[in-house]
Amino acid sequence: MLSDPKLEVTDRYGLRNQKVHTGPPGLPGLPVPTTILADAGGVVRWIDQSENYQQRSEPSYVLSALEQHLTER
Repeated sequence: MLSDPKLEVTDRYGLRNQKVHTGPPGLPGLPVPTTILADAGGVVRWIDQSENYQQRSEPSYVLSALEQHLTER
């Protein structure tokens, strides 16, 4: 989980919603709901983005990705 109230990380990764629900004038827009799995070296191994700002990755979907991409073989 990442707390990013100034959207600095959001903007670094290009995850600010540029379409609907961008926020009222003068306030920051909303980030696109995104789940990123990175390994210990910081390499992104899996990413899931929602097209609906109200939906997040299903826990079972993330768990499956964890098992597939981040378990030692």
